[in-house]
Amino acid sequence: MEKTNIRALILEALMLIDVEGEYSHKVIDMALEKYSYLSKADRGFFSRVVHGVVEYRLQLDFIIKKYNNGKRVKPVIREILRMAIYQMLYMDRVPDRAVINEAVNLVKQRRLNALTGFVNGILRKISAEKESISFDDNCIKYSMPEFLLDIIKENTGEYFDKTLEYFLSNRPLSVRVNTSKSDVTDVIKELKESNIKVENSKLNDSVLYISGFDKVDEISAIKSGKCYITDVSSSMMSKLIVPENIKKAVDVCAAPGGKSFLLADKLKSDSVIYSCDVSENKVNLIIENVKVQGFKNINPLVADARVFDERFAESDLVLADLPCSGIGIIGKKPDIKYRLDSEGMDLLSALQKEMLDNVSKYVKKGGELIFSTCTLNRAENEDNVSNFLKNHSDFKPVDLTKRLTGYLLEHFDTEELKRGYLKLIPGRDDCDGFFIAVFRRDND
Repeated sequence: MEKTNIRALILEALMLIDVEGEYSHKVIDMALEKYSYLSKADRGFFSRVVHGVVEYRLQLDFIIKKYNNGKRVKPVIREILRMAIYQMLYMDRVPDRAVINEAVNLVKQRRLNALTGFVNGILRKISAEKESISFDDNCIKYSMPEFLLDIIKENTGEYFDKTLEYFLSNRPLSVRVNTSKSDVTDVIKELKESNIKVENSKLNDSVLYISGFDKVDEISAIKSGKCYITDVSSSMMSKLIVPENIKKAVDVCAAPGGKSFLLADKLKSDSVIYSCDVSENKVNLIIENVKVQGFKNINPLVADARVFDERFAESDLVLADLPCSGIGIIGKKPDIKYRLDSEGMDLLSALQKEMLDNVSKYVKKGGELIFSTCTLNRAENEDNVSNFLKNHSDFKPVDLTKRLTGYLLEHFDTEELKRGYLKLIPGRDDCDGFFIAVFRRDND
């Protein structure tokens, strides 16, 4: 078999992302599936460079502009420069001279021979001066649009810099153990026997950080449903749910199903869980994942969270993890920061209000509604909580200091917990940014 040119694949992926507007995580997944024969080293190199170039795009373009005196370059040349500069600044697998040589070869492969001297010259100069390159502007240093910096700072406070550093760090994958199927200790043993490195989460003892594997879909513990991929942040709902007397629960924006699995793992087997999403494709994904997890009490259904559905009335628990701007998961999906704007975020906040208004009708008296997002944005989080309570006098916030104990009770902000919500901050909690609020419908 002819050896695959991994850098040519990287260039193709970056063109799809930047020129065609595809999402980086989807492009990476599709490429790794298509070229599944690649070695572990090449797969890791491909993923790291593609993700890294997208992640550091603003910074890389700043450097290109500086060394090119602000002149524009062809899109394909820009991508070649970006991937080469990223390797020289943030990876040590290949010497700079080899990185530059490979970049020049890519220019030749694209039949742009007249530009080989330009690419060679600019990269050699950057290589010679890279130790002295510095960034005074946080927008460039952390490759983050300025308006997002302001929002993140407002929502992370003293952890602002640590949050931005966390977004740019390489983190292990996190999985939650399906404790109805296997013991955490047994899963750890199985993973370690496969030479996978395992660390325990400090926030949730059923969540593990794993690294050192090649193909995630070949990990036996995941394939068998003993654990499933989910971030520590969203798993924290399990610490806030009181499973007793919950016979009927609804997860309204459920795909791919992780939070429904969390519910099924916590609730008694005779409870009914409706796991819903807006399209057949999303619900089919839930169905496939339910088969792997083995839960019998999850009912996947197509349902729009904006439209009242009589089937879900009189529920003991409604879980509303709603569409949001996703600022909290920028570390995993860096494209988000280049696609967001104020108008779009306002529309999302309005959509959340509409969905909360509707799904609150499903909650029986004495039942609870859990609202969550994976963003760091007051307008989508705290403001939505205030608006909801103002317009729904029959709901009250649940004092979460009564739900948490020990380390968790000490770790989170007491005043926020008393107001019925908790925030997970990437720079503090070693996980995605996340927001969870719990409301109870009064019996009065």
